[in-house]
Formats: sequence, C-alpha cells, structure tokens
Amino acid sequence: MSLSASLNIATAGLGLSSRRAEIVASNVANADRPGYARRSAGAVGAGTGLPGSGLSVTRETEPRLVQLRRDAQSALSDANVAQRFAAEFDAAIGDPDAAGSLQDRVARLDAAFVSAASEPSSAIRLSEISQAASDLADHLNRLEDVVQSSRQRADDKIGSTVEQINTDLKDIARLNVDIRRLSSGGHDTATLMDERTVLIDRVSTQIPLRELPREHGAVALVSKAGAILLDGSAKELGFTPHAMTINAGKSASTHLSGLTINGRDVRTDEGPGGVGGAALSALFTLRDETGPEASRRLDAVAADLMERFEKADVAPGLLTDEGSPFSSSAAPGLAGRIEINSKVAPDKPDQHWRLRDGLGATAPGGADATLLLSYGKEMARRVAPPLVGLTDRASDAKGHIATLKSLSSADRVRADDRSDLWQREATGLSERRDGGAVDVDAEMRRLIEIEQAYAANARVIQVVGDMMQRLTEI
Repeated sequence: MSLSASLNIATAGLGLSSRRAEIVASNVANADRPGYARRSAGAVGAGTGLPGSGLSVTRETEPRLVQLRRDAQSALSDANVAQRFAAEFDAAIGDPDAAGSLQDRVARLDAAFVSAASEPSSAIRLSEISQAASDLADHLNRLEDVVQSSRQRADDKIGSTVEQINTDLKDIARLNVDIRRLSSGGHDTATLMDERTVLIDRVSTQIPLRELPREHGAVALVSKAGAILLDGSAKELGFTPHAMTINAGKSASTHLSGLTINGRDVRTDEGPGGVGGAALSALFTLRDETGPEASRRLDAVAADLMERFEKADVAPGLLTDEGSPFSSSAAPGLAGRIEINSKVAPDKPDQHWRLRDGLGATAPGGADATLLLSYGKEMARRVAPPLVGLTDRASDAKGHIATLKSLSSADRVRADDRSDLWQREATGLSERRDGGAVDVDAEMRRLIEIEQAYAANARVIQVVGDMMQRLTEI
C-alpha cells in the first residue's frame, strides 16, 4: 500500500472516530431525555451516508415496543380521569364511621327524632332536629356541586385538550416535511424524530394512535378505531366549550358540544371511526355518562328523604325542593336544590315547635310526641326510592344512603385497580425506552474503543509523516 493511500485511510479513520465519539457523547448526555433513542453508527461506502462523514447514523427503536407503550399510556390516561372523579366523589360522601359523613348526617337526624320524642317539650332537642336536617340537606347540595363542578371541568378540559392536539398535529406535520427533506438529501434526521416522538406521545395520551410509515421517514397518524388525524396534512379537531348548568337527569344535554374532525361529527367512544380509549374520550364519558349517573343516585336519595317526611306530616315537608314539595317531573338536580323547610330552619328557633306540632300548625300545642315518632317510623320504613338510579330494592333511609356509599366505594376501588394496573404496565414499558435505552456503561466502553482506534490512526499518520520526512532528506 502506498504512503498516500495509508495517509488517506488514517485521516478518514480519524474523522470517523471523531464522529463516533460525538455520537457516544450524545447518547450519554441525553440518556434521560424524553423521546431520545440511542444512536448507533456504521461506516458506509463513498457517496452514501452522511456527507463527508462516511457514517450512517441509526436511531435505535423497536416499533412494537413503541406501540405497546403508547397503548398503555393511552389506557392509563383514560383510567386516571375516571379514578380522579371516583375518588373525589367517594371522599365527599365520607367514610361511614367518620363524623360529618353523609351516613353520619342521617344517623344524627334519626337520633335527634328519638331524643326529641323522649322529651317533646325541649326546645333544645327540637333545634337539634332542625340543625341535623339542615346539615343533611347541605351535604347533598355539596355532593351535587362536586358532580356538576367535575362535569364543568371536564367540558373545559376537553376544550383545552382539543386546542393542544390541533397544535401538536400541526407541529408533527411540519416535522414530517423537515424529516422528508433531510432524509431525501442523506442528512441525519434523528433529532427531529426525537422531537416528533415526544409530540406523538403527547397526542396518544389523549387519543389512542396508530403510527403508519410514509416515504422518507414521514408518518401518518390514525386513531385506534380508524379516524384519520394526520396524513400529509393535519386534520383539525373541533369543540365548543360551554359555561353551563348541566341537566343532571340526562346523559347528554342537547346544548353540549360534541367532537368534530374537519367539521364532521366523530364518535368519542371506541366504535368504528371513533377516538375512544384515552383521556379525551374519558372526559366526554365523565361529562355525559358518569357524572349524570352520580347525580341520579343523589337525586334518588334526596327524593326518598323528602317523600318520607311528606308522608309523616304535610307537603312540602321537613325537606323541600327549594320550598316546593317533591315532584318526579322536577327530579333532575333535586339533590342540589333540597333544603330544610324555611318554617323550621335553624335560624328560626322560635318556630321549631312546628317540628313537634306540625308544619301546618297555627299555634304551639301540648307536649305530644306523635309527629316526632312518626318521623322516626318513616325513617325506618322499608321502601324503594321513588326515583330510579340508585336501587329498586326496599330499605330504610339509612340503608339507601349506605347503598349510595357502597356504589361509590365500589366505583372507586375499580377505578383505583384499573389505574394501578395501567400505571405498572406503562411504567414497565417506558423503562424499556422503546428498545432504544442508553446503557451508559456500554457507551463508555465504546468510547474507550473509539479512543484506541483514534490513537492507532494518529500513530499511522505520524509514522507516514516520519517516513515522508526521511524520504525528503535522502
């Protein structure tokens, strides 16, 4: 081999070693960066690969692992939406044995009836009934507020999520253009692919995605159920948020916005062409299904209490629908409107004799416990709630509230289990870094090998230089 050929090979070797060292350094520096996949380098023939480098750079990923991770993260984001609402609603009801829980409220009211019946002339004991009934109604009001606030937040979150998805899809389309252009020119596109991966990952937490390859490194995106989100150009999702009072008795009020893609209605479940299976569809489910179901359960409890007290005395009874008697036609949202009869409110202690003598009485009577005992009997009467949504089984007032708590606790446990399951799945897959995880120890070993190759090429150049110098001296 001639000296010039040896010199050219050694010089090229220095360049390749330098480039390999840069790749290893990049791997180590970005080992923990989201979206980063390990780079590997390989020598290529003249006229191919990276101009002037003699290297091809490969972004190491396993498409199967990428898809599994995204599917798990989609399911986790779906589960987390349901879990947060279930936990909030169950906590608002309270633990059965805890002071201030809904079951504690109804137990206190029942105990107040018993206490007052034993001494009907006691103004203090009558006041305890008023306060206990008011506290029970207030607790139901707060529970309805929890449900409606959650539904409103879900509607607001859908709006902001749709805006973010539209922005991300446009950015992915832009990156597709850049990647296609650089790839067709033989340039390195790994950094742009990292950036695109982060964006696609973010969209996939809202809509389960399938990534389809296109020419020169570009990709198309479709939902798991087949809705096209990006293929060349980005589609535009549409949604109109509402500041609203939601009809608690209906699964989806007509004035609430649905979802569109390029102006066409799209399903928010996992049916054909839908976008279900991640956080976005879970928000729609909370707003239109889970929330209304919780409201119907609360309304059934409120109706049960109102009807019991109306049977014991008059209508409107001890608990009213903002002053009106119970009416099944006005049932939706009842739990948010239930209140103590204003005639015997806690702030009217001089009227609490009506709890003993009757809400329709015109003047205080004797120390007769008949009505107080009747209230207690109605609380203990086993009857099914007058509204559907809770149970069709007969029970006393405490039993129906216990059923409400049992249902909410079961919902919470199921939601917790599902969230925990997908959290473990998503964490395990994320730790594998899509097959492109950086092993820092292995990278450092490669760096030592590169340093040795660099030193060998440098030695060749030095020897060739010495030989050429010797030749010129002869």
